[in-house]
Amino acid sequence: MIDCHTHLIPGIDDGSTTLEDSINALRQMSAGGVKSVICTSHFSRGQYQFKPEDYLAKFKELEEEIKHQSIPITIYPGAEVYLSYSVVDDIIKYNLTLADSHYVLIETDLNGFPPDLQKNIYSLLRHGYKPIIAHAERYVSVMVKSHEAKELMNRNVYIQVNAASVIGGYGEKVKQTVWKLLNNGWAHFLGSDHHAKSDYTAYFKAKEKIIEHIDDKTANLLTNTHPQAILNNLKIDFDYVYVHKASKPRYHKRIINKLGF
Repeated sequence: MIDCHTHLIPGIDDGSTTLEDSINALRQMSAGGVKSVICTSHFSRGQYQFKPEDYLAKFKELEEEIKHQSIPITIYPGAEVYLSYSVVDDIIKYNLTLADSHYVLIETDLNGFPPDLQKNIYSLLRHGYKPIIAHAERYVSVMVKSHEAKELMNRNVYIQVNAASVIGGYGEKVKQTVWKLLNNGWAHFLGSDHHAKSDYTAYFKAKEKIIEHIDDKTANLLTNTHPQAILNNLKIDFDYVYVHKASKPRYHKRIINKLGF
């Protein structure tokens, strides 16, 4: 398994605060079968605007500690970028892609998609980036109209959903929304969004729920095949599920003649 959304670099954002917390989280991941992790620290102007050299130093420190403690897991650099005007400049300047690929994890206002969302996404696409919108099920816009996720896919945006959402960790409405996305094939990645402030069981429970309610193939796509394509910088198909809705039954009015048959 490959977790493409985590906050494990200590002291960079609102995620892990200590090296020990990060190592403990990685031990839990490894014990459950996670082999690779992309460390997607928040990046947003004026709030979490780290310097590349600071991130890299902390990343290497964590990487060395993983080796020192012989944890069989590989970490990759990345970021969760808040979508804003001229965000492309930040991505280039701070190297904010996932695992040095063309994929970039983005987020925006949870209370509703901003008017300039499509404009900013188009800017990413025009520069050759492959945007992935983080925790899509948690946006009010998607909760109100789940088909918004499909509209994003139609505009070449990939969809990532959070493991905790699948098992109800963010409430019933978010849970209902994430299952709509999963059942329709409107999700490409399952991420933990782990902040090293609790145990890691949600990710494994979510995968089992997807296996139980959909199938093993879908679970593997979301936790292994698609994330591996990020690491290899390969293209991922936007549509991988085709839902065939049964046609409505046709009712024929029975006409009885005057003779009764």
